[in-house]
Formats: sequence, structure tokens, C-alpha cells
Amino acid sequence: MNKNIAKLREISEKPERIILGLMSGTSLDGLDIVLSKVKGTGKISTIEVLHFITIGYDSVLRSRLEAIQSKEKVDMRVLTYLHTELGDLYGAWIMDALDEWGFEIEDVDLIASHGQTVYHAPAETEGKLNATFQMTDADHIAQRTGIITISDFRQKHTAVGGEGAPLAGIFDEVMFRAESQNRMLLNLGGIANFTWLPSVESGDQVISADTGPANTLVNEAMQKYFEQSYDEDGNTASKGTVHSELVRYVLLEPYFRKPFPKTTGQEDFRLTYVEELMEGHQIELSPEDLVATLTAITSQSICRSVDEVAGDQEFECYVSGGGVHNRTLMDDLRRRIPQADFKPFDELGIPSDAKEAAMMAFFANELVAGEGFSIPGITKEKVHLGKISLPG
Repeated sequence: MNKNIAKLREISEKPERIILGLMSGTSLDGLDIVLSKVKGTGKISTIEVLHFITIGYDSVLRSRLEAIQSKEKVDMRVLTYLHTELGDLYGAWIMDALDEWGFEIEDVDLIASHGQTVYHAPAETEGKLNATFQMTDADHIAQRTGIITISDFRQKHTAVGGEGAPLAGIFDEVMFRAESQNRMLLNLGGIANFTWLPSVESGDQVISADTGPANTLVNEAMQKYFEQSYDEDGNTASKGTVHSELVRYVLLEPYFRKPFPKTTGQEDFRLTYVEELMEGHQIELSPEDLVATLTAITSQSICRSVDEVAGDQEFECYVSGGGVHNRTLMDDLRRRIPQADFKPFDELGIPSDAKEAAMMAFFANELVAGEGFSIPGITKEKVHLGKISLPG
């Protein structure tokens, strides 16, 4: 028997596993690395974050990734090379992190790698296939580290009829649904997504979907006009004036009228799209006013989704992702959603910035040791997410 298969069986039978989760989002900020201890499986799973670090992408790597992300035409040589290069780079960063934390390779059971999303293409018409592509070669991670690596979590979701996103709904329902309290888990990455968790006793259905842009439009504008990667604390937006008509024009975009569940990406929401609207309606804005308007687009599109799923019900809202640090955005959300009790995601036991990497560890744990999950609205049969790469 392949020694790694035997090891995988041994890992699957352990009462708890040390799993290292990796996440890099569409904002291209860098790689989140979470070392976690996962006990049990399925609805009796618990996750303890032992260590967490974000390793930022330098400007050169970020530019190279921007050149291929969400583009309909890319240089295939660059795409192919980056797929391999990121795997090797992640492996090196993992080794450095483990050394810093005082962990040996033998201490880690699994690596769970989300990969870098290159293109997200949900079907536009019934009968067509949903598709999504995340690069970063997991064989290179496994070979560089010597640790069994799980990757490509979104593909099984599309194979059984889902859109490949957001995966958070599965994780959120298992880990954070409350018996008598309504909750919403809101993630503000490049794209904003939420999981609506009505109380168990209500009997209502859990809903998970993307609301539209979160940081992606603001980040593009900050890079173009201010040579900054993001709007720190929302300071630039706070100095501008919102152009309400431009907000209205963007919110007429067909995506906002699609029923839940739904997903989107930077393929639909890019700064060039907003600039074309501005040109068509002869709108001229200062850079500060543009950033303020883009921030309002994020806020108001989120509020539309909240109104649709929660109505006037009171609920706890736990926010994660980079947008939680944007005070202008968060203040506007609090003002527009008074029925929500906004709380730091950390109160749920996982650091806000570590949530998505920890979620990858959760899915890897379930693939190796659990019975899998049904996906509401898609399949009642239980499925496992992820593919296995063996070292050596």
C-alpha cells in the first residue's frame, strides 16, 4: 500500500487533527495561513485557531495576478507558470510559518488550500454548467512541505449543480447557527457575501449568497487614483460626497434582480464598468467623491440583500473580511440596518481575518474523516469537497 494512503487512513481515525488552512481572496491582499486543531466531524465539529498569519503579496506579484484575474483574455504562459509558482511559494511560506510557530512537519496532519480564484462563471441560463477556476498547484505544496494537501474545494459544488460559491453557508450553518437567535454572518472581501442563519426553532431556511461588490471597486479606485491598495479606515471615502444617481445606475445592474441563491465576481463588477456608466451619463467626479460613491454602492447593495432575507426581524450580525476595518462602510451599514446588532466576528471564537482559512481546514477535515454535507437547494445527497495531493 502507498505509505501516504496508509497515513491518510491513520489521520482519518484520529479524534482530532492539526490542519493548516490557506486562503487568498479576490482582493489579492496576500495569503492567510491558519494553524488549527479540528475535533470531531460534521455538526459536532469544533475548531481552535492555534496560530494565524497573513503574508502580504508584494506589488510585483499582485500586479501579475491582477493581469490574469477575472479577465476574458489572458497570457496562457503566465497563467500556467503562476499556477505552479504559487504552489511552490505557498509551500515555502508554510515552512517559514511552521518554523516561527515551533511546529515540525510531523505535527501537521493536513494542509487545506483554497487557491487563488482566476475566473468565476456561474451559468447565465438554465441547463448550462456552472464553472469556477482556482489556481495554485497543490502537488507543489505537498511536495515542498511533505504534508498531504487538500485543494480545489469548489469543484464538487459545481459538479453537483451549485455555483461553487459561496461555500460559507455550509460552514456557517454547522458552526454558528443558534437555537433561538437569528444571525447573519457577513463577509466583506473583494465580493461581499452573507449567510442568513434564522434560529433553529424558527424552522426557516438558511440562505447564503453574494450581495455584490465589497472592497473590489474601492480597491481599484484607490490603486488608480491614490496609488494605495485600499482605503485605510475608509478615510478617503469619508472626505468625499456620494453621487446618489451613480449609485442608482449601478444598482440597476441585472445581478441585483436575480433571486437567491446567487454568486458573482469581479467579472461583473470592475471599475471600468462604473467608468463607462459615468461617461454615458456625463458624470464627472473627483477621486474622493468616486471612492465615497463606490463605498455607498457596497453598503446599499448589502442592505438590499439584508432587507430581502431578513425584513424587519432583529438579528445579530457578525462581520468578517477586510471591509470590517473600513469605518465609513461599517458606520453606513449600522445606520441603514438598525435592526442588526453588529458584533465582531471574533466573538464566535475565530479571528475575523482567519475565518475563511479556518473554513478550508473544516472542509479538509470533513473530506478525510466525515460523512459529508448535503447542499440546500442543490442536492440532498451528502458530498465531500476537495481533492487530495500526496507528497513524494
